[in-house]
Amino acid sequence: MLCTFNAIVLKSDDYSNSDKILTVFSKEEGKIPIMHKRAKQIKKNSNTVSQMFSVSEFVCFKGTNFYIHNSSSVLKSYMGIQNSIQKLAAASYIAQMLNYSYENYQKDERAYNLILYCMNKIDKADNDTSIKYIALYQMKLLAITGYAPVLDSCIVCGDTKNLCSFDYQQSGVLCENCSRDKNKYNYLPQEDLNLLTYLLNIPLNKENLEKIDLNNVINLIKLLHCCLNDKIEKPISTYDFLISML
Repeated sequence: MLCTFNAIVLKSDDYSNSDKILTVFSKEEGKIPIMHKRAKQIKKNSNTVSQMFSVSEFVCFKGTNFYIHNSSSVLKSYMGIQNSIQKLAAASYIAQMLNYSYENYQKDERAYNLILYCMNKIDKADNDTSIKYIALYQMKLLAITGYAPVLDSCIVCGDTKNLCSFDYQQSGVLCENCSRDKNKYNYLPQEDLNLLTYLLNIPLNKENLEKIDLNNVINLIKLLHCCLNDKIEKPISTYDFLISML
């Protein structure tokens, strides 16, 4: 049975001397592995289709373990990302986070729309602004996967006053009285709490990240990564590369 869908490439692995396995995420089919036979032999089009972060229209047969590539055409290649090592680090990180957040054949249209939106922004923005979209992506991914942090009251006692730290394992803020165990929380200035709340609640395409302090954002990227890493429970190999670029 043939099926047609648009998808973004999250991962590309060599399978043999000529074949590749692409891990892609689509609006219609979710996260799927595609067996792309002779991908390394067909120079004109397939190399672009199998390139990381490219968005293509795929026509595939549904196999037992893989979708089998029949034909494809590139819809978008992010040249701004490919030409900047800092943007490449950002895109690699968010692609791996999405890959590890969903199982094969799991569908979520919101996740597809989110990564395309952030990839477009990272591709076109200056380097500093592109980094800020990592924090937006992290927060929105936590939200759509059911792990949105509690930011308006203490995750332990429910108090809404003196919120001064963050527990990434419980994914929420702590009040001063509940912030006793220093091994389980990160001090959270009010400015950072306000920014986390902004990232959580602002609708896509309504955000204004250009004027936000980059150092604050970098601190929140590290904090939100701890939240995501705790939920995913897989080593995020692209994180160290990303941090080295900040």
